[in-house]
Amino acid sequence: MVKVWDLPTRVFHWLLVVALFASVLSAVYFENLTVHAWCGYTILTLTLFRLVWGFAGGHWSRFSTFIPSVQRSLRYLRQPSEWTQPGHNPLGAWSVWAMLLLLLLQFFSGLCADDDAGFSGPLSVYIPNRFVSLATHYHTHIGKWLLFVMTVLHITAVFFYVLYKRQPLLSAMFTGERRWPIPTVSTNDNFSLRIKAVLIFFFIAVTVYAGLHAI
Repeated sequence: MVKVWDLPTRVFHWLLVVALFASVLSAVYFENLTVHAWCGYTILTLTLFRLVWGFAGGHWSRFSTFIPSVQRSLRYLRQPSEWTQPGHNPLGAWSVWAMLLLLLLQFFSGLCADDDAGFSGPLSVYIPNRFVSLATHYHTHIGKWLLFVMTVLHITAVFFYVLYKRQPLLSAMFTGERRWPIPTVSTNDNFSLRIKAVLIFFFIAVTVYAGLHAI
């Protein structure tokens, strides 16, 4: 058994799932845009934490271990059995970067959006109406469907690996461990790493909160 995902990475993952689910419910089902906005602020805080954690986290959580490239992706598609790392494979790397980018785009388009139905993003009063209209259209029509497609692809890929390739990716995101056939690096997941994660998250949360109130 190899420790792949440190506790902060696992907590981030499941908190993001909950925040995204709450964001959709608050907007679509309950039509409560105040709660929807706070879900967005939470998602931004989590996304920024993951970006920082990509440099400060455990070994397999660092971006340096899954830098996406076309050459590496094509080689993986031709010979997936030759992949020797227990972290993200090349296709998974692309999905992680795409998801982080889409989350940031969705948040910042929400900041600039104005739906003419009682909600205005805090930045909408500072930018030209043309850009407000573009941001609103992206946030309410394009961005949400891109995120939906990425989420469906992610879930489908996980179940493909679990059911067809017999790789327990889902349990690894709970326990942090994977069974791996060859010796490899285990990620560090000690107490000091977890304290560092709490401090980083707290700093980002305070910064986001202060930044939003300064607008």
